[in-house]
Amino acid sequence: MDKETKEVEERTPSEPEDVADVESKELKTASKFDGIYSRVSSNRLENLRTTHIENKAKELARKGHR
Repeated sequence: MDKETKEVEERTPSEPEDVADVESKELKTASKFDGIYSRVSSNRLENLRTTHIENKAKELARKGHR
């Protein structure tokens, strides 16, 4: 084995570990973003609901003052 081949083999990690690590990192990242998107979506829905309730309350208050 020549010197260049030996250096390349030393720098190249084994294939199964790399694939598992990459997949694991991708799943963690995807899971993290799924949680964030879920909270954002939930917050948007809550904001729409709150806005609707506030608008109805304002409408009822206007009708009551006439």
